[in-house]
Amino acid sequence: MLKPTAAQETTTRKITRNMSMSLRKKVATTVGAVALAFAGVLGSAGQSFAGSNGQQIHFHDNSSVVYSIRIQGYNQNGDAASGCFPTPTKDTWIGGWWWKGEANVTFYKNNSCSFATYYGETTVWVPNSQSGDWTSVYS
Repeated sequence: MLKPTAAQETTTRKITRNMSMSLRKKVATTVGAVALAFAGVLGSAGQSFAGSNGQQIHFHDNSSVVYSIRIQGYNQNGDAASGCFPTPTKDTWIGGWWWKGEANVTFYKNNSCSFATYYGETTVWVPNSQSGDWTSVYS
């Protein structure tokens, strides 16, 4: 059997090292992704369940001209919160945002909450707790 040359041995070592580094990178990337996903679940802003610490908003467009709404109020932790939400259908459930207390809802005739398309607004009282998770707002 022939002995490999120094160049062949060097090439073999580089390939082995690159394969090993590639495998380490894949493992590290996978572990990192799992850790981020797990941290995202643990670090989420204390969600409410079953209407026990704030409610989510259900928007019903009576006018059929509202394409976005801005909600300003307080979240389940008592922190000021504001968000612009598209309302592509007559009924839109804005999940994942929990509100409580007084909230101001502004209606817009486009999907980006642009003041140039202001349509109107209303104030809604969002109860701290109720039997369900949704408080309805009407245009």
